Amino acid sequence: MADGLRGVNPDVSGRPASGGSGTLPGMKIARVESFRVVAQRDYEGSAGLRAATVEASGSSRPRALARNDGRHLCVYPAQAEVLLVRIVTDDGLVGWGEAHSPPIPRVAQALITDLFAPQLIGRDPLAIDAIWDALYASMRLRGYGTGVMLEAIAGIDIALWDLAGKALGQPVYRLLGGPYSTHIPCYLSGVPGATVDDRIRAARGFVAEGYTAMKLSVGRGPLDEDLDGVEAVIEAVRGDADVLVDAHGVYDARTAVAAGRRLERAGAGWFEDPLPPEDVDGYAALCQTLDIPVANGETECNRWQFLDKFRKRAADVILPDVCRAGGISEGRKIALIADLHNVRWCVHASISTPIHLAAGLHLAAATPNFLLCEYPQSFRTTPLANALVETPLRPVDGFMDLADVPGLGVSFNRDVFRELCLDEIDWI
Repeated sequence: MADGLRGVNPDVSGRPASGGSGTLPGMKIARVESFRVVAQRDYEGSAGLRAATVEASGSSRPRALARNDGRHLCVYPAQAEVLLVRIVTDDGLVGWGEAHSPPIPRVAQALITDLFAPQLIGRDPLAIDAIWDALYASMRLRGYGTGVMLEAIAGIDIALWDLAGKALGQPVYRLLGGPYSTHIPCYLSGVPGATVDDRIRAARGFVAEGYTAMKLSVGRGPLDEDLDGVEAVIEAVRGDADVLVDAHGVYDARTAVAAGRRLERAGAGWFEDPLPPEDVDGYAALCQTLDIPVANGETECNRWQFLDKFRKRAADVILPDVCRAGGISEGRKIALIADLHNVRWCVHASISTPIHLAAGLHLAAATPNFLLCEYPQSFRTTPLANALVETPLRPVDGFMDLADVPGLGVSFNRDVFRELCLDEIDWI
């Protein structure tokens, strides 16, 4: 069905598009809706990391603290929470998007409901760039050019691209000018295990599944202990897989250099987010100092932030998140500006649904400087991911293959959707 929900009455969900099916002339946006979906998750445990779970002050909702050393506190929801966006045209065609907004999806939802939806009703849904500019401009002079504002825009933008693909009967990657390839290389993010031996066994298991790259985290314990564990995993899969290392922005400059030198000697594939994201000059110096590729960029939300990074040569590889950095439209601009500066990019994905991953995959297929797609461990463990859809997104031998189907190619399982959705639904 055009809605992406199996078994829904076409009069409610919208009819499938086949080469446009006469849906294009005069097509207008009729409804803009968003839905919070939530499920149990296993994020920190899956990554083999230390974490604490505490009750948020003044709230009965627990929050898992991914980094709790004081200065580098990062709050994650105890459950997986995302915001899905549904845009419906006046003739019933439906597009789906996702806003990556943990742990506060209600904030992005309020922006969409109160600020964006009134601007969208009655507009041509194929005017995607014009709509993006209008949404961005609506709060630009008040300083809202990043963060949850761009996450909310991303949800709208991705839904519009999905809708456009369905209206035109084409996959999104073809609308973007691709594909360069629909055979997308992936790395497994988050090697599970409470001990180093556990993680070695898990890493070898991933090699047996066909993965040629995987990511480990550091920065949660003593430096030597962290790096000893990483080196052991690297040695265990040497010659079969690259091990990428993520420090989550917790090091100072001296520690980052020391860690980077050691990772170079060990043969790590890249060193991700060693410094706080605001330290662009520090990243530029680190890129000049280290031989190991320095990767960053998952926190940046627009092309101007990335342009500053490129001009200063502050990244060897960038990791824009399509559901955080303004959606497919802005992600494409970021990727092409990166290409002008001879920088490769990778899809960043986290606790999310297949809408998020599919949006990144379609963008990857349509850009010349794409390198790797992150495949989060959470996609193997949480029902928010593959259990939510009719056709799971799973790499085979370390690759994802994009089908030649309209839009993003994601169809929800309506029963699971209803079970996980926190908001009222009137179209199932």
